[in-house]
Amino acid sequence: MSSFRSIKYQIVAVAALLFSGPYITTAADLADQAQWSESAPLHSAGSGERIEAYIVDGLLHVRRLDQNDSPRWHLILAEADPNQPPTLELFGFSVEVRHANGAYFVRDTFQSIPSTLAARRQQLAPEAFASLDTTVRQNGIDQSRRSLRSGPPTPATLQEMPLETFASLDSTALAGLVQQLGPEEFASLDTAALALIKKRVPEALANSIDQSSTRILQRGITKWEKDGQLWVALGPNEDHWDTLIRLTPTVFVPEKPGFGAFIGGGAVRWDDAQLWDSSGVLIASYVSPFIADRKEQKHKLVRGAIPFNIEAQRWINPIEHGDRIGWFIGKVVVLHFWATWSPESVEQLAHYDQLYKKHKDEGLVVIAIHSAEEAEEVDAFIAERGYTLPIAVDEGASAQRYGIWNFPQSVLLDRDCRVAWLSEDGETPSLAQLGYLLDDTDKFPTH
Repeated sequence: MSSFRSIKYQIVAVAALLFSGPYITTAADLADQAQWSESAPLHSAGSGERIEAYIVDGLLHVRRLDQNDSPRWHLILAEADPNQPPTLELFGFSVEVRHANGAYFVRDTFQSIPSTLAARRQQLAPEAFASLDTTVRQNGIDQSRRSLRSGPPTPATLQEMPLETFASLDSTALAGLVQQLGPEEFASLDTAALALIKKRVPEALANSIDQSSTRILQRGITKWEKDGQLWVALGPNEDHWDTLIRLTPTVFVPEKPGFGAFIGGGAVRWDDAQLWDSSGVLIASYVSPFIADRKEQKHKLVRGAIPFNIEAQRWINPIEHGDRIGWFIGKVVVLHFWATWSPESVEQLAHYDQLYKKHKDEGLVVIAIHSAEEAEEVDAFIAERGYTLPIAVDEGASAQRYGIWNFPQSVLLDRDCRVAWLSEDGETPSLAQLGYLLDDTDKFPTH
Protein backbone atom coordinates (compact mmCIF):
# COMPACT_ATOMS: atom_id res chain seq x y z
CA MET A 1 0.00 0.00 0.00
CA SER A 2 1.34 3.43 -0.83
CA SER A 3 2.41 5.79 1.93
CA PHE A 4 -0.34 8.19 0.82
CA ARG A 5 -2.99 5.49 1.31
CA SER A 6 -1.49 4.54 4.66
CA ILE A 7 -1.63 8.14 5.93
CA LYS A 8 -5.12 8.59 4.50
CA TYR A 9 -6.30 5.42 6.20
CA GLN A 10 -4.85 6.47 9.55
CA ILE A 11 -6.74 9.78 9.33
CA VAL A 12 -9.98 7.95 8.49
CA ALA A 13 -9.47 5.45 11.30
CA VAL A 14 -8.74 8.14 13.89
CA ALA A 15 -11.79 10.14 12.77
CA ALA A 16 -13.97 7.05 13.04
CA LEU A 17 -12.69 6.47 16.56
CA LEU A 18 -13.33 10.04 17.64
CA PHE A 19 -16.90 10.12 16.37
CA SER A 20 -17.92 6.57 17.39
CA GLY A 21 -19.61 5.69 20.67
CA PRO A 22 -22.57 3.86 22.22
CA TYR A 23 -26.01 5.27 21.51
CA ILE A 24 -28.84 3.98 23.67
CA THR A 25 -32.42 4.92 22.99
CA THR A 26 -35.04 5.19 25.70
CA ALA A 27 -38.83 5.34 25.65
CA ALA A 28 -41.24 7.72 27.39
CA ASP A 29 -39.87 8.49 30.83
CA LEU A 30 -41.85 7.10 33.76
CA ALA A 31 -40.30 9.79 35.98
CA ASP A 32 -42.47 12.39 34.20
CA GLN A 33 -45.44 10.91 36.10
CA ALA A 34 -43.73 11.13 39.50
CA GLN A 35 -45.57 12.37 42.60
CA TRP A 36 -42.17 13.19 44.19
CA SER A 37 -38.65 13.43 42.79
CA GLU A 38 -35.16 14.63 43.69
CA SER A 39 -31.74 14.39 42.05
CA ALA A 40 -28.06 14.86 42.93
CA PRO A 41 -25.38 15.71 40.32
CA LEU A 42 -22.20 13.62 40.33
CA HIS A 43 -19.76 16.36 39.37
CA SER A 44 -16.61 14.28 39.82
CA ALA A 45 -18.04 11.36 37.80
CA GLY A 46 -18.51 13.34 34.59
CA SER A 47 -20.49 16.31 33.36
CA GLY A 48 -24.22 15.71 33.46
CA GLU A 49 -24.18 12.42 35.41
CA ARG A 50 -26.64 12.28 38.29
CA ILE A 51 -28.59 10.11 40.71
CA GLU A 52 -32.38 10.44 40.58
CA ALA A 53 -35.00 9.22 43.04
CA TYR A 54 -38.73 9.47 42.41
CA ILE A 55 -42.02 7.96 43.53
CA VAL A 56 -44.58 6.88 40.93
CA ASP A 57 -47.60 4.59 41.42
CA GLY A 58 -46.60 4.09 45.05
CA LEU A 59 -43.13 2.69 44.27
CA LEU A 60 -39.75 4.31 44.92
CA HIS A 61 -37.44 4.26 41.89
CA VAL A 62 -33.74 5.12 42.02
CA ARG A 63 -31.45 5.38 39.01
CA ARG A 64 -28.13 6.73 37.80
CA LEU A 65 -28.15 8.54 34.46
CA ASP A 66 -25.14 9.38 32.33
CA GLN A 67 -24.60 12.62 30.42
CA ASN A 68 -26.83 11.30 27.59
CA ASP A 69 -29.71 10.58 30.03
CA SER A 70 -29.18 6.84 29.50
CA PRO A 71 -29.38 4.61 32.58
CA ARG A 72 -26.27 3.09 34.08
CA TRP A 73 -28.58 1.42 36.56
CA HIS A 74 -32.22 1.70 37.60
CA LEU A 75 -34.05 -0.20 40.32
CA ILE A 76 -37.28 -0.22 42.29
CA LEU A 77 -36.41 0.03 45.97
CA ALA A 78 -39.71 -0.32 47.86
CA GLU A 79 -43.28 0.86 48.28
CA ALA A 80 -43.28 4.55 49.24
CA ASP A 81 -45.56 7.45 50.20
CA PRO A 82 -44.90 10.82 48.47
CA ASN A 83 -45.78 12.49 51.78
CA GLN A 84 -42.95 10.59 53.47
CA PRO A 85 -40.14 10.87 50.89
CA PRO A 86 -36.74 9.19 51.17
CA THR A 87 -33.48 11.00 51.87
CA LEU A 88 -30.87 11.54 49.17
CA GLU A 89 -27.40 12.41 50.46
CA LEU A 90 -23.95 12.81 48.93
CA PHE A 91 -21.03 11.52 51.05
CA GLY A 92 -17.73 12.33 49.32
CA PHE A 93 -17.67 9.95 46.37
CA SER A 94 -20.82 8.06 47.35
CA VAL A 95 -24.52 8.81 47.02
CA GLU A 96 -27.14 7.09 49.18
CA VAL A 97 -30.90 7.06 48.81
CA ARG A 98 -32.61 5.71 51.94
CA HIS A 99 -36.30 4.94 52.36
CA ALA A 100 -38.22 6.92 55.00
CA ASN A 101 -38.46 3.83 57.22
CA GLY A 102 -34.65 3.49 57.21
CA ALA A 103 -34.73 -0.19 56.24
CA TYR A 104 -34.25 0.03 52.49
CA PHE A 105 -31.46 1.87 50.70
CA VAL A 106 -29.26 2.02 47.62
CA ARG A 107 -25.70 3.35 47.64
CA ASP A 108 -23.55 4.11 44.60
CA THR A 109 -19.81 4.58 45.17
CA PHE A 110 -19.17 6.22 41.83
CA GLN A 111 -15.47 7.03 42.11
CA SER A 112 -14.28 3.50 42.88
CA ILE A 113 -12.71 1.39 40.11
CA PRO A 114 -14.92 -0.26 39.12
CA SER A 115 -17.95 1.63 40.43
CA THR A 116 -19.92 -0.25 43.07
CA LEU A 117 -23.61 -0.47 43.82
CA ALA A 118 -25.18 -1.89 46.98
CA ALA A 119 -28.87 -2.06 47.83
CA ARG A 120 -31.27 -3.53 50.37
CA ARG A 121 -34.72 -3.72 48.82
CA GLN A 122 -38.22 -4.54 49.92
CA GLN A 123 -39.45 -7.97 48.89
CA LEU A 124 -42.39 -7.03 46.66
CA ALA A 125 -44.89 -9.42 45.19
CA PRO A 126 -44.29 -9.83 41.42
CA GLU A 127 -47.61 -8.19 40.56
CA ALA A 128 -46.47 -5.03 42.39
CA PHE A 129 -43.53 -4.47 40.05
CA ALA A 130 -43.89 -1.56 37.67
CA SER A 131 -42.03 -2.41 34.49
CA LEU A 132 -38.87 -0.48 33.84
CA ASP A 133 -38.09 0.68 30.31
CA THR A 134 -37.97 -2.67 28.50
CA THR A 135 -37.40 -0.94 25.14
CA VAL A 136 -33.74 -0.68 26.08
CA ARG A 137 -33.56 -4.36 25.14
CA GLN A 138 -34.81 -3.89 21.59
CA ASN A 139 -32.35 -4.90 18.87
CA GLY A 140 -29.94 -6.27 21.45
CA ILE A 141 -28.16 -9.63 21.31
CA ASP A 142 -29.92 -11.87 23.82
CA GLN A 143 -27.30 -13.85 25.73
CA SER A 144 -29.71 -15.33 28.26
CA ARG A 145 -30.74 -18.07 25.85
CA ARG A 146 -27.33 -19.56 26.54
CA SER A 147 -27.93 -19.64 30.30
CA LEU A 148 -30.75 -22.22 30.51
CA ARG A 149 -33.01 -19.53 31.93
CA SER A 150 -36.12 -21.67 31.51
CA GLY A 151 -34.60 -24.61 33.34
CA PRO A 152 -32.33 -27.56 32.49
CA PRO A 153 -32.72 -29.38 29.18
CA THR A 154 -34.19 -32.82 28.73
CA PRO A 155 -31.94 -35.61 27.44
CA ALA A 156 -33.59 -35.13 24.03
CA THR A 157 -32.83 -31.37 23.84
CA LEU A 158 -29.33 -31.75 25.30
CA GLN A 159 -28.00 -32.84 21.92
CA GLU A 160 -29.34 -29.66 20.28
CA MET A 161 -27.62 -27.26 22.69
CA PRO A 162 -24.86 -25.14 21.09
CA LEU A 163 -21.35 -25.15 22.48
CA GLU A 164 -21.82 -21.56 23.70
CA THR A 165 -24.45 -22.73 26.19
CA PHE A 166 -22.03 -25.05 27.97
CA ALA A 167 -19.30 -22.39 27.82
CA SER A 168 -21.55 -19.81 29.54
CA LEU A 169 -22.10 -21.98 32.65
CA ASP A 170 -19.76 -21.84 35.61
CA SER A 171 -18.21 -25.10 36.84
CA THR A 172 -20.76 -25.63 39.64
CA ALA A 173 -23.72 -25.23 37.32
CA LEU A 174 -22.08 -27.43 34.69
CA ALA A 175 -21.42 -30.18 37.23
CA GLY A 176 -25.02 -29.86 38.44
CA LEU A 177 -26.27 -30.31 34.89
CA VAL A 178 -24.29 -33.54 34.53
CA GLN A 179 -25.69 -34.73 37.86
CA GLN A 180 -29.27 -34.02 36.86
CA LEU A 181 -29.18 -35.72 33.47
CA GLY A 182 -26.56 -38.38 34.20
CA PRO A 183 -23.06 -38.66 32.69
CA GLU A 184 -24.24 -41.23 30.14
CA GLU A 185 -26.42 -38.61 28.39
CA PHE A 186 -23.32 -36.57 27.52
CA ALA A 187 -21.40 -39.37 25.79
CA SER A 188 -22.96 -38.67 22.39
CA LEU A 189 -22.32 -34.90 22.35
CA ASP A 190 -20.13 -33.56 19.57
CA THR A 191 -16.38 -33.70 20.16
CA ALA A 192 -15.89 -29.99 20.92
CA ALA A 193 -18.69 -29.85 23.52
CA LEU A 194 -17.53 -33.02 25.23
CA ALA A 195 -13.93 -31.77 25.33
CA LEU A 196 -15.07 -28.48 26.88
CA ILE A 197 -17.03 -30.25 29.64
CA LYS A 198 -14.16 -32.62 30.42
CA LYS A 199 -11.80 -29.65 30.67
CA ARG A 200 -14.09 -27.58 32.91
CA VAL A 201 -15.33 -30.36 35.24
CA PRO A 202 -13.07 -33.37 34.67
CA GLU A 203 -14.60 -35.32 37.54
CA ALA A 204 -18.15 -34.89 36.29
CA LEU A 205 -18.09 -37.48 33.52
CA ALA A 206 -15.78 -39.83 35.40
CA ASN A 207 -17.77 -40.10 38.62
CA SER A 208 -21.22 -39.38 39.93
CA ILE A 209 -21.59 -35.81 41.17
CA ASP A 210 -22.15 -35.19 44.85
CA GLN A 211 -25.81 -34.57 45.66
CA SER A 212 -24.95 -31.21 47.20
CA SER A 213 -24.11 -29.74 43.76
CA THR A 214 -26.19 -26.71 42.96
CA ARG A 215 -29.20 -27.35 40.76
CA ILE A 216 -29.97 -25.06 37.82
CA LEU A 217 -33.20 -23.30 38.62
CA GLN A 218 -35.43 -20.89 36.81
CA ARG A 219 -34.73 -17.30 37.84
CA GLY A 220 -35.88 -13.89 36.70
CA ILE A 221 -32.43 -12.76 35.60
CA THR A 222 -31.55 -11.99 31.99
CA LYS A 223 -28.59 -10.46 30.19
CA TRP A 224 -28.04 -9.11 26.71
CA GLU A 225 -25.70 -6.97 24.69
CA LYS A 226 -26.58 -3.75 22.91
CA ASP A 227 -24.54 -0.87 21.52
CA GLY A 228 -21.33 -2.40 22.83
CA GLN A 229 -22.67 -2.68 26.40
CA LEU A 230 -23.62 -5.67 28.56
CA TRP A 231 -26.99 -5.22 30.28
CA VAL A 232 -28.53 -7.24 33.12
CA ALA A 233 -32.15 -7.14 34.26
CA LEU A 234 -33.74 -8.71 37.36
CA GLY A 235 -37.40 -9.31 38.02
CA PRO A 236 -40.21 -11.86 38.14
CA ASN A 237 -39.87 -12.53 34.39
CA GLU A 238 -38.15 -11.19 31.28
CA ASP A 239 -40.93 -8.67 30.57
CA HIS A 240 -41.26 -7.15 34.06
CA TRP A 241 -38.16 -5.94 35.86
CA ASP A 242 -37.35 -4.38 39.21
CA THR A 243 -33.67 -3.81 38.36
CA LEU A 244 -31.76 -2.79 35.25
CA ILE A 245 -27.96 -2.35 35.15
CA ARG A 246 -25.61 -1.41 32.29
CA LEU A 247 -22.83 -3.56 33.62
CA THR A 248 -19.87 -3.03 31.31
CA PRO A 249 -18.68 -2.17 27.80
CA THR A 250 -18.04 -5.26 25.70
CA VAL A 251 -14.94 -4.30 23.75
CA PHE A 252 -13.13 -7.46 24.87
CA VAL A 253 -14.05 -11.08 24.72
CA PRO A 254 -14.62 -11.72 28.46
CA GLU A 255 -11.88 -13.73 30.15
CA LYS A 256 -14.04 -14.74 33.09
CA PRO A 257 -17.70 -14.88 32.04
CA GLY A 258 -20.24 -16.48 34.34
CA PHE A 259 -24.00 -16.51 34.63
CA GLY A 260 -26.09 -18.55 37.04
CA ALA A 261 -29.27 -18.74 39.07
CA PHE A 262 -29.89 -20.18 42.50
CA ILE A 263 -32.76 -20.33 44.97
CA GLY A 264 -33.89 -16.75 45.53
CA GLY A 265 -31.14 -15.13 43.51
CA GLY A 266 -28.71 -14.99 40.63
CA ALA A 267 -25.21 -13.86 39.72
CA VAL A 268 -23.26 -12.52 36.74
CA ARG A 269 -19.49 -12.26 36.35
CA TRP A 270 -17.92 -10.47 33.38
CA ASP A 271 -14.23 -9.86 34.08
CA ASP A 272 -14.06 -6.74 36.31
CA ALA A 273 -17.85 -6.43 36.45
CA GLN A 274 -19.85 -8.61 38.85
CA LEU A 275 -23.39 -8.80 40.16
CA TRP A 276 -24.86 -10.82 43.02
CA ASP A 277 -28.55 -10.68 43.91
CA SER A 278 -30.21 -12.63 46.70
CA SER A 279 -33.29 -12.14 48.87
CA GLY A 280 -33.50 -8.38 48.40
CA VAL A 281 -29.76 -7.72 48.69
CA LEU A 282 -27.96 -6.52 45.58
CA ILE A 283 -24.20 -6.02 45.25
CA ALA A 284 -22.73 -5.05 41.89
CA SER A 285 -19.49 -3.76 40.41
CA TYR A 286 -19.87 -2.12 37.03
CA VAL A 287 -17.33 -0.66 34.62
CA SER A 288 -17.45 2.81 33.08
CA PRO A 289 -16.54 3.46 29.42
CA PHE A 290 -13.56 5.51 30.67
CA ILE A 291 -12.10 2.53 32.52
CA ALA A 292 -12.76 0.26 29.54
CA ASP A 293 -10.97 2.70 27.24
CA ARG A 294 -7.97 2.81 29.57
CA LYS A 295 -7.86 -0.99 29.70
CA GLU A 296 -8.06 -1.16 25.90
CA GLN A 297 -5.14 1.25 25.49
CA LYS A 298 -2.96 -0.84 27.80
CA HIS A 299 -3.92 -4.16 26.25
CA LYS A 300 -1.18 -5.88 24.24
CA LEU A 301 -2.01 -8.43 21.55
CA VAL A 302 0.50 -11.23 21.96
CA ARG A 303 0.15 -15.00 21.91
CA GLY A 304 -2.29 -16.05 24.61
CA ALA A 305 -3.90 -12.61 24.85
CA ILE A 306 -7.63 -11.99 24.97
CA PRO A 307 -8.88 -10.76 21.57
CA PHE A 308 -11.06 -7.74 20.90
CA ASN A 309 -14.56 -7.88 19.53
CA ILE A 310 -15.00 -6.27 16.11
CA GLU A 311 -17.32 -3.47 15.05
CA ALA A 312 -18.95 -3.83 11.64
CA GLN A 313 -20.92 -1.30 9.60
CA ARG A 314 -22.59 -4.16 7.77
CA TRP A 315 -22.07 -7.77 6.67
CA ILE A 316 -21.86 -9.68 3.41
CA ASN A 317 -22.45 -13.43 3.81
CA PRO A 318 -23.23 -12.72 7.50
CA ILE A 319 -22.45 -15.22 10.23
CA GLU A 320 -24.59 -15.16 13.39
CA HIS A 321 -23.16 -12.80 16.02
CA GLY A 322 -19.99 -12.46 13.94
CA ASP A 323 -18.88 -9.30 15.72
CA ARG A 324 -18.98 -11.02 19.13
CA ILE A 325 -15.89 -13.18 18.93
CA GLY A 326 -16.67 -14.94 22.22
CA TRP A 327 -19.55 -16.80 20.54
CA PHE A 328 -16.95 -18.83 18.63
CA ILE A 329 -15.29 -20.44 21.65
CA GLY A 330 -14.55 -24.04 20.70
CA LYS A 331 -13.75 -23.06 17.10
CA VAL A 332 -10.59 -21.89 15.34
CA VAL A 333 -10.99 -18.31 14.07
CA VAL A 334 -9.02 -16.39 11.45
CA LEU A 335 -9.53 -12.61 11.23
CA HIS A 336 -8.30 -11.39 7.83
CA PHE A 337 -7.95 -7.60 7.54
CA TRP A 338 -8.08 -6.70 3.85
CA ALA A 339 -9.11 -4.09 1.25
CA THR A 340 -10.11 -4.23 -2.40
CA TRP A 341 -7.38 -1.68 -3.19
CA SER A 342 -4.66 -3.96 -1.75
CA PRO A 343 -3.76 -6.60 -4.40
CA GLU A 344 -1.97 -8.83 -1.91
CA SER A 345 -4.94 -8.92 0.47
CA VAL A 346 -7.30 -9.67 -2.44
CA GLU A 347 -5.07 -12.62 -3.37
CA GLN A 348 -5.15 -13.87 0.22
CA LEU A 349 -8.95 -13.51 0.30
CA ALA A 350 -9.27 -16.19 -2.41
CA HIS A 351 -7.00 -18.44 -0.33
CA TYR A 352 -9.08 -17.90 2.81
CA ASP A 353 -12.34 -18.55 0.96
CA GLN A 354 -11.05 -21.95 -0.10
CA LEU A 355 -9.81 -22.72 3.44
CA TYR A 356 -13.21 -21.78 4.86
CA LYS A 357 -15.07 -24.03 2.43
CA LYS A 358 -12.71 -26.94 3.11
CA HIS A 359 -12.47 -26.76 6.91
CA LYS A 360 -15.61 -25.03 8.25
CA ASP A 361 -17.14 -28.40 9.17
CA GLU A 362 -14.02 -29.06 11.28
CA GLY A 363 -14.62 -25.87 13.27
CA LEU A 364 -12.78 -23.23 11.21
CA VAL A 365 -14.32 -19.74 11.06
CA VAL A 366 -12.81 -17.12 8.76
CA ILE A 367 -14.02 -13.51 9.02
CA ALA A 368 -12.66 -11.13 6.38
CA ILE A 369 -12.75 -7.57 7.73
CA HIS A 370 -12.65 -4.95 4.97
CA SER A 371 -11.13 -1.54 5.60
CA ALA A 372 -13.54 1.29 6.37
CA GLU A 373 -11.94 3.11 3.43
CA GLU A 374 -13.51 2.73 -0.04
CA ALA A 375 -15.90 0.07 1.21
CA GLU A 376 -18.63 0.92 -1.30
CA GLU A 377 -17.01 -1.43 -3.85
CA VAL A 378 -17.04 -4.52 -1.64
CA ASP A 379 -20.51 -5.91 -2.46
CA ALA A 380 -19.99 -5.99 -6.22
CA PHE A 381 -16.47 -7.36 -5.74
CA ILE A 382 -17.66 -10.31 -3.62
CA ALA A 383 -20.70 -11.02 -5.81
CA GLU A 384 -18.54 -11.13 -8.96
CA ARG A 385 -16.21 -13.72 -7.46
CA GLY A 386 -18.84 -15.77 -5.63
CA TYR A 387 -17.00 -15.86 -2.30
CA THR A 388 -18.96 -17.43 0.55
CA LEU A 389 -16.87 -16.59 3.62
CA PRO A 390 -18.27 -13.98 6.05
CA ILE A 391 -17.28 -10.41 5.14
CA ALA A 392 -17.48 -7.57 7.70
CA VAL A 393 -17.15 -3.95 6.59
CA ASP A 394 -15.22 -2.31 9.41
CA GLU A 395 -16.41 0.83 11.15
CA GLY A 396 -12.74 1.68 11.71
CA ALA A 397 -12.57 0.71 15.39
CA SER A 398 -11.77 -2.96 14.66
CA ALA A 399 -8.58 -2.24 12.73
CA GLN A 400 -7.58 0.38 15.30
CA ARG A 401 -8.03 -2.08 18.19
CA TYR A 402 -5.88 -4.69 16.47
CA GLY A 403 -3.26 -2.13 15.45
CA ILE A 404 -3.83 -2.63 11.72
CA TRP A 405 -2.47 0.22 9.58
CA ASN A 406 -1.34 -1.75 6.54
CA PHE A 407 -3.14 -4.44 4.55
CA PRO A 408 -3.26 -7.42 4.56
CA GLN A 409 -2.82 -8.61 8.15
CA SER A 410 -4.23 -11.70 9.87
CA VAL A 411 -4.92 -12.85 13.42
CA LEU A 412 -5.39 -16.51 14.39
CA LEU A 413 -7.44 -17.48 17.47
CA ASP A 414 -7.42 -20.91 19.11
CA ARG A 415 -10.39 -22.93 20.36
CA ASP A 416 -10.12 -21.26 23.78
CA CYS A 417 -10.62 -17.89 22.06
CA ARG A 418 -7.09 -16.67 22.67
CA VAL A 419 -4.61 -15.16 20.23
CA ALA A 420 -2.48 -17.99 18.83
CA TRP A 421 -0.64 -16.12 16.08
CA LEU A 422 -0.42 -12.68 14.44
CA SER A 423 1.08 -11.84 11.06
CA GLU A 424 4.14 -9.60 11.17
CA ASP A 425 4.40 -8.60 7.53
CA GLY A 426 1.10 -9.52 5.91
CA GLU A 427 1.67 -13.29 5.71
CA THR A 428 -1.05 -15.92 6.29
CA PRO A 429 -0.90 -18.64 8.96
CA SER A 430 0.65 -21.84 7.66
CA LEU A 431 -1.32 -25.02 7.04
CA ALA A 432 0.73 -26.60 9.84
CA GLN A 433 -0.43 -23.94 12.30
CA LEU A 434 -4.07 -24.28 11.25
CA GLY A 435 -3.78 -28.07 11.41
CA TYR A 436 -2.39 -27.90 14.93
CA LEU A 437 -5.35 -25.88 16.19
CA LEU A 438 -7.95 -27.91 14.29
CA ASP A 439 -6.47 -31.27 15.35
CA ASP A 440 -5.26 -30.18 18.83
CA THR A 441 -1.82 -31.74 18.40
CA ASP A 442 1.11 -31.42 20.78
CA LYS A 443 3.21 -28.40 19.80
CA PHE A 444 2.23 -25.22 17.99
CA PRO A 445 4.58 -24.76 15.01
CA THR A 446 6.33 -21.44 14.60
CA HIS A 447 5.94 -21.56 10.80
